[in-house]
Amino acid sequence: IRPGVSQYAQNRVEKRGLSGRLSFVGCNANVDLDRLLSLYTESAETEVVDDGAIGDGGSNNELKFVSIQFPDPHFKKSHTKRRVVTPALVTTLAKFMNQGGVVFLQSDIKEALEAMREKFVEDDGLVYFDEHCDDDDCKIDDGTEEEYGLANPLGIPTEREVSVLNQDLPIYRTLFLRNDVSYPSKSSDLARNL
Repeated sequence: IRPGVSQYAQNRVEKRGLSGRLSFVGCNANVDLDRLLSLYTESAETEVVDDGAIGDGGSNNELKFVSIQFPDPHFKKSHTKRRVVTPALVTTLAKFMNQGGVVFLQSDIKEALEAMREKFVEDDGLVYFDEHCDDDDCKIDDGTEEEYGLANPLGIPTEREVSVLNQDLPIYRTLFLRNDVSYPSKSSDLARNL
């Protein structure tokens, strides 16, 4: 989300009394996400609860659900590096999500969804995430069976989603669940990067 859009969204959060439950940040996820999630989870460790005691270190600041919806497909080979879902992003999500965490991907361009999905079924994605699809979830909204026909688990469509559906065009979706494989400790991370 661009900074101007995130500030507009954050103002709406405050107006609706949702501060502390929802927040928007403008950033480049492939550059800033690890740092932001580190700060987010560390803030839980020092959070003061109502009785003045220090928080338990994580139950409130847990990354449970990530959605990546309708990203720019960047078809040109020279622009591939600009794609949102990269191996580094998948690794960062694995690092900060607990078992059962959800990553929801959707696009109106099948090749764009397949490019995102590819990152979750190879390398660290293959180790830490399992694609979720049962018979009921894999049917497109009109009831016909189609690849990537998962219903939107959020239940609230984006503006892009509404526009695409109004044109009777398909939307491709898939969902990944964080499995129970533990992410290496921070010291293992450091050793791997040396």
